[in-house]
Amino acid sequence: MNASSLSLIPPGTGGVRDYASAVGHPLHAPLMELKHDTDTATLSGDFVLLHFSGYGFEKRGIPLWLVRRIRGLRTQFKAVGVVFHELFATGPPWGSAFWLSGVQQRIARDLLLLSDFWLTNREDAARWLLTQSKSTPHRVLPVFSNVGEPDAIDTERRRRLVVFGSAGIRAQVYEWSDGEIFRSAKRRGLEIHDIGPAMPEGTVSQRMAHEGVVAHGKLAAEQVSAALSDADFGVLAYPPDYVSKSSIFAAYCAHAVCPILLAKDYGQHDGLTANVHYARGFGALEAATIDARSVGREARKWYEPHRVDAHVAALRELAMNAARPPEGARTAVRSAELTL
Repeated sequence: MNASSLSLIPPGTGGVRDYASAVGHPLHAPLMELKHDTDTATLSGDFVLLHFSGYGFEKRGIPLWLVRRIRGLRTQFKAVGVVFHELFATGPPWGSAFWLSGVQQRIARDLLLLSDFWLTNREDAARWLLTQSKSTPHRVLPVFSNVGEPDAIDTERRRRLVVFGSAGIRAQVYEWSDGEIFRSAKRRGLEIHDIGPAMPEGTVSQRMAHEGVVAHGKLAAEQVSAALSDADFGVLAYPPDYVSKSSIFAAYCAHAVCPILLAKDYGQHDGLTANVHYARGFGALEAATIDARSVGREARKWYEPHRVDAHVAALRELAMNAARPPEGARTAVRSAELTL
């Protein structure tokens, strides 16, 4: 790998940029924000790695221009890889996601057909991608922690319950079942520690203050890591079939915190089992059916195969094996391309 490789990312901050930064440095593939008017005509090199999240590139999740841009870059780089952070939105007929899903799927499919290799973070996402193109080299790896991967996990823990993430993600936890977190924490003698950007003024922030939540605000990664290494539990409201794409869940697992997952339905997905790798809601705590330390250790065991270095190694191998002359586009790809 050399500096002629490149990581293309959506504008702005967030989990996609954090991921791309963590893998881009060891791959010698610096980050470049890609917009519809970005000049890419003079770019060339060994490989270009697109970090795809439709809503990151366009507010409705339909960056039609992106397919044309990647098609052009195929002639300038020896290999094109795509990290599918997300594929397309789904939802009820009364939501915009339902009506835009078809176009979003088309964009994801066309990017797949233009790629020489790809990586995604969910088994369900991989299954969909494989139905579109079965021959492209790929890997499926749940995301890694953006706030560290401590070697020592058998640290002394306090009776603390951490709520970590963006304001919107944390608000879902506090609002779940009319504030069940506060009732459960009181019954079990747990102190709630909130980590993330300040919560907007309103009902949630007022309830947090009233209930004595310890608000740390936004912390540096090493400070988040220290806080997680000190806690028994970490809470997240997220569907089990999507949680392997959550860097928050990954952070809990990496630190052997017992994750408490809040969801409407639970099932086995991506190698995760309720009350083995995470607690099935606050009810699992109330029923005393789990041991926080045991679940935390199992969560860490699940996490180990997809640490950050595993992602780097997978992408390096895929890129090296996929390298081709820049003009040598596959015939199958050319015949499958769609004109947008």
